[in-house]
Amino acid sequence: MKVIGVDIGGTKTAIGIIDDNNGKVYEKFIIPSKIFTDDKKSLHLIISNILTLSNKNKIKHIGIGVPELINNKGIIKGNYNFNWNNKNLVNYFPKNYKVNVDSDVRCHLRAEKYFGVAKNYKNFAYINIGTGLSYAHFKDKKIYSGAKGYAIHFASSKISLYDWKKNKKISLIPEEYYSGKDLIKIHAIKNKNKKNKILHNVAESLASLIGLLINTIDPDKIVLGGGVIINNIYFKKILIEKIRNFILADEVKKINIKTSKLKNNTGLLGAGLLFK
Repeated sequence: MKVIGVDIGGTKTAIGIIDDNNGKVYEKFIIPSKIFTDDKKSLHLIISNILTLSNKNKIKHIGIGVPELINNKGIIKGNYNFNWNNKNLVNYFPKNYKVNVDSDVRCHLRAEKYFGVAKNYKNFAYINIGTGLSYAHFKDKKIYSGAKGYAIHFASSKISLYDWKKNKKISLIPEEYYSGKDLIKIHAIKNKNKKNKILHNVAESLASLIGLLINTIDPDKIVLGGGVIINNIYFKKILIEKIRNFILADEVKKINIKTSKLKNNTGLLGAGLLFK
């Protein structure tokens, strides 16, 4: 079936026609987030472009991935990237349309399960390292979304640690230090030795968070995706090397860690799969 997939991201929104049987993208265009003047206008611009493509091709099945918390009723609960809290995007479309909305990272996982490296995986976690940090978990033949739908974050809330032996305390939100936005700033550092040292330390810190996640949910496989993984081969290599250092069980240290091969179409394909 041909559907319209919409991947709303922190830096851009991709809209395209997807065949959810074979993953073929027939038409695709990008709206850069920098042209958005405010969140209300950005939403109307996105909806307008979706409806234009829909009317042109007579397609009324629309899947939308949003970079926010989405509860199990499809309502946005958060304003990390856009001030759309408590909005249900389904209400912005005519009633004869079929519209499904989910968190973007769960859309990414769907794409990997149907068309990517996770086709044959029964229990795996997809970890997105891009504008933000998030994950989704597939097990028992379905995506685990949590009791309310918020099981996507592992690095977005404040972590507070106290070393009572040295009387030192550290408190930070990991996502504000180790996401794609931070990698851009680090790569801009001109001193190569300083830059490489920071990259290794950031990779180790991020690896410790991923290791903690693996220790907690115990998946069979891991798939890494997002702009940082796609565009930074050097960082990806050192990150994967360091993740295993933070896994406790010896047999789990051998866990298969793959990287996405779907490149920039992962979210678009996953949104199109919301009717599967």
